[in-house]
Amino acid sequence: MVKLRPQYTESLPETIERVLDKGIVIDTKLRIDVLQTDLIKIRATIILSSFSYAAKHGIDFPSEVIHETQIWRDLLTKEDCPQCGKMLKREELEQGCPWCGFELGAS
Repeated sequence: MVKLRPQYTESLPETIERVLDKGIVIDTKLRIDVLQTDLIKIRATIILSSFSYAAKHGIDFPSEVIHETQIWRDLLTKEDCPQCGKMLKREELEQGCPWCGFELGAS
């Protein structure tokens, strides 16, 4: 008997963070017809990602998203840590990444 063990042991918050950082796209089509007459045609694209991932990859946002909020402005002023990829404000990154210890200018 072969026992399979999970390759990763992450907590739920770590798993959710990974999904939001990478993004998931579900593209589906549904068509129901009777006697060659289309009754229902549905096409749905579901995108599950963080706003930063979507903005970075050019995914359009619904018109209800308000871009003038402070949180949105903060998001647009953040940069990726070159070592671990976490998004931080430039001032925080200059002091060193709290996630991985990366320091600007250190070799």
